[in-house]
Amino acid sequence: MSLIEKRKIYFAGLFGVIIFFAVLIILKIPFRDNLDNLGFYIIILTSIIPATLIFFKEVDFKKKVLISYTPAILGFIVSLIYKNSIYFLISFPIFFLNFLVIFPRSKDGKLH
Repeated sequence: MSLIEKRKIYFAGLFGVIIFFAVLIILKIPFRDNLDNLGFYIIILTSIIPATLIFFKEVDFKKKVLISYTPAILGFIVSLIYKNSIYFLISFPIFFLNFLVIFPRSKDGKLH
């Protein structure tokens, strides 16, 4: 897979998370400051994913993008279950960190 193809997949995935946020807005899921511990811990458990992506460099790029989406999907689901969009807001930095870790680079490591 070429660098251009990887970057197309990367940016499609990165900007695709806006759909989750839009659905939460359409469903009028409010931001509340009260958190349920179980939902919070589910999202915190996804914080190990960036390290996992760094150590498993041989994984196919499409699989890395899917794995990187895990915090956003879990944050969205937990937000729907608990009717509180704060869970998605908490999971977003983890999701974004995942995508920073997997940014496609050229063979020599430069961004070009």
